[in-house]
Amino acid sequence: MFALSTIFIASLAALSASAMPFEQVAKLLPRDVVHIGLDEHAREFVAYKRDGSLYGRYPVDNGFNTPVKRDASCGDLPVDQAQSMPGWQAIEDYANDNWGKGSRKIVTNPSEYLSQPAQVCITDEVIELSFEGDPTCQTHKTTTEGKLVGTSGTVAIEVDQGFNTDTSYTVSQASTLGIDTTLSATVGIPEVADVTTSLTVSTSITDTLSSTFDVSYNDVSKVTITMQAPEGKSCTAVSETKTCNMQAKGSARYLATGWVWFNYDDETEGHYKWAANIDNIITNQDERSTFADFHGSMSSDTKTAYQGTCE
Repeated sequence: MFALSTIFIASLAALSASAMPFEQVAKLLPRDVVHIGLDEHAREFVAYKRDGSLYGRYPVDNGFNTPVKRDASCGDLPVDQAQSMPGWQAIEDYANDNWGKGSRKIVTNPSEYLSQPAQVCITDEVIELSFEGDPTCQTHKTTTEGKLVGTSGTVAIEVDQGFNTDTSYTVSQASTLGIDTTLSATVGIPEVADVTTSLTVSTSITDTLSSTFDVSYNDVSKVTITMQAPEGKSCTAVSETKTCNMQAKGSARYLATGWVWFNYDDETEGHYKWAANIDNIITNQDERSTFADFHGSMSSDTKTAYQGTCE
């Protein structure tokens, strides 16, 4: 995906001569760099292309085992969950083909190499809700009396206007990735019964069967209606509330990303420890992700204010 321009090659050459945590180096490597070896004696990362040829060597600095800052939508990916990915076999086949099937331990997020983490993230795609059937809506009106303001005969009446929803959703099927973790997500709510435009809401989802989470939104505010009250007249304002109930559901994609370490008991291809890049070996997102499904009964209120009258 990345073109190796003269400037790019020069920048990588500069990197190879300077100490830099590998998570920074990895961002500059082209996609055909699929695995790295750890030269513990020289304290260097050794990057290899997909065809096995050497791409470059990069010094390890004191940030070697400094944890990568986690986004709120990401958490650590344990080995057993990584192995539940639909495309896991491609990772294992890659290791077998390149470094053999010798005695080894497969690990993720080893404490001594925290700069090469394996993570599971709720993707930055908006989780779009879908409604099951038509919403059921009811409308009722509220009359509010006004009060005189000073002696001028002006009446000010305060009413609510806007839209709000507060719904609890239940996870009906948990993802096999990110089990028990609570991650941030963005949920998209479609237009409801032609009374509000679509909107997005931030929330947090715990990937456990039957766990619940809330999706809340409120832009209701007070609006003041002001009018002149003729002598002897009483003024009121009418506001309308439209309440809609509907069944809603959605699916959150949990996506694996980062590095899986294969630590061999005996040196193989020059190193004891190798890291395979999940993203570059399993390029199809569907092969490194699973979904958490959820549903709930959504209720929304739309409040509309009308001009008052004096009688």
